[in-house]
Amino acid sequence: MTEVPRMASGLPLPPALLALPPLAAAQAPQPWPDSKAAWRAAAEAVLRARPAQVRRAHALVMAKEITALALELGARRVGLYSPIGAETETRDLAYSLLAAGLALAYPRLQPDGLHMAFADCAGPDALAARPRSRLLEPVGPLVPPEELDLVVVPSMALRPDLRRLGRGGGHFDRYLPLLRPDAVTVGSAAGATIFEWAPVESHDVPLRCACTEAGLFRAAVTP
Repeated sequence: MTEVPRMASGLPLPPALLALPPLAAAQAPQPWPDSKAAWRAAAEAVLRARPAQVRRAHALVMAKEITALALELGARRVGLYSPIGAETETRDLAYSLLAAGLALAYPRLQPDGLHMAFADCAGPDALAARPRSRLLEPVGPLVPPEELDLVVVPSMALRPDLRRLGRGGGHFDRYLPLLRPDAVTVGSAAGATIFEWAPVESHDVPLRCACTEAGLFRAAVTP
């Protein structure tokens, strides 16, 4: 009997995700990175080398595919991110979600510097610069994690099983377990940074699906 793919929560994948093609690994960097820091450096180099037209195409694919997914799932509030460095822009996605009648929230770093929370936001034009930082953050009221139906997660790299390599601060690692078990997390990642990176640690929880320049994908293997 074929095993039904499941989310990290143990729940079966929703039909909208089950129908997606599996995520395939890209060619690994050489020499093979020997640490998470080295994998991050390799991924950052790939991201910064992407031509502007490729980044733009990725942003438009995200706008189309993630909006359609959110509507199919019946989402009401979506968590987005404001890009840092060479991360894919989310403005087109934000405008598309707003046009579809969905509410938005963006992450805001908390005073301890270790944790983040999502806050209501009218859109990317309503974000404000964090004091003494380049980060753009929402200024609205905080949103309880259980009120987020779908969250788009920036990813330096993704494994084919959808375990995410972030920037190393651990903010999303600490926040994502607070979401409802049925909330859908979408990793935004360049197709060329789908790596079998290692080592995988206990806090590296798989996401639900990924959005690359080629569209949406589910995990290649059951996490």
